[in-house]
Amino acid sequence: MNFVVVQLAIDSDRLLRLYQGSARVVVAVAENGQTVRFPANILREHVSHDGVHGRFRIEFAANGKFSRMSRLAS
Repeated sequence: MNFVVVQLAIDSDRLLRLYQGSARVVVAVAENGQTVRFPANILREHVSHDGVHGRFRIEFAANGKFSRMSRLAS
């Protein structure tokens, strides 16, 4: 399984815009320098009152589709 590790810092105002539909895709730079695009809805389980902050592992299936996202220790 392919994966990337990203550091995210999305405040609650920006996250609200994602959920209101003005943006549906998050673009982040992984720790290996690779640019990653993923659907905003995969962040839902990681949202707190101040947004989404932390280091995450995003896993992709062999066909390149999203499989799983998990929070990593900082």
